[in-house]
Amino acid sequence: MDKELKDKFPTWCFEHNPLAVTLTDDIDSLIGCMVEQKAKGNKINYFYTFESVYIMDKNVRKPTLGIDLAFTNGRCWDNHVTRLNQGNKVNKQSANINSILNISGDNYFDKYCMSTAIMMWSFYDLPLPASREGKMILLAIDSGFLGHYDNRFKQVHNTYLEMLGFEELIDILNNTTQKEYELVQEKYRMSEKITIDDNGYLQTKLPLSLLSKVLDIKLELPKQPFTLHKQFKNVGRRVQGDEVGELGKNIISFALTRKKYYKYTVAI
Repeated sequence: MDKELKDKFPTWCFEHNPLAVTLTDDIDSLIGCMVEQKAKGNKINYFYTFESVYIMDKNVRKPTLGIDLAFTNGRCWDNHVTRLNQGNKVNKQSANINSILNISGDNYFDKYCMSTAIMMWSFYDLPLPASREGKMILLAIDSGFLGHYDNRFKQVHNTYLEMLGFEELIDILNNTTQKEYELVQEKYRMSEKITIDDNGYLQTKLPLSLLSKVLDIKLELPKQPFTLHKQFKNVGRRVQGDEVGELGKNIISFALTRKKYYKYTVAI
């Protein structure tokens, strides 16, 4: 990762404090959790569905760390746009390129639009997967390849890859097609979700063993059961133009998921 960008990340990112990791329901969060475990040894203890949070070990007293999760307070790795307007406050403990570079609804199309996982991969200076297909999987997470194939965003997309130190991936994008990435997504079932069953065990149809082999990093779900910890209300709203953009203390997470649409969770 470019040193000037990296130096702007929150100080906790450079420390080795024990943290209890929060997983969400998709492949981006899971790979990010495994990157965090590989880099710092911090393991999953929470599962967040945007309507509920489940806990595995109630005796763990470590501070929490969200992965691919736009917490409004506390430590998290995230790739979302988290403010409606330039002047709005952001979570200062969020390791998020868009927050760091002052991206908002006002300059939405200048956003970093690749995955949380590939950002963490870069920050922790992990070697890229050895195979071409492994590199393509990294680009396919959160459909992170799309910006390269739209002339409106190609230069911005390339600039972010350069900032990540992944010029090699630009070369791959230049020699592959959007359809090839869609086939990779289909082959590895990358849209499959992580869910929790009636007994509290996490489950997924993601081919974790196959993905682990191609990405050169072990992907696995915790084998212990989880229990319900807290519940939230999940809200989605189209931008109406009447929003001030300042968040109440009861807002747990907030993300502008499209230029004119945002989602947030509220404590209940």
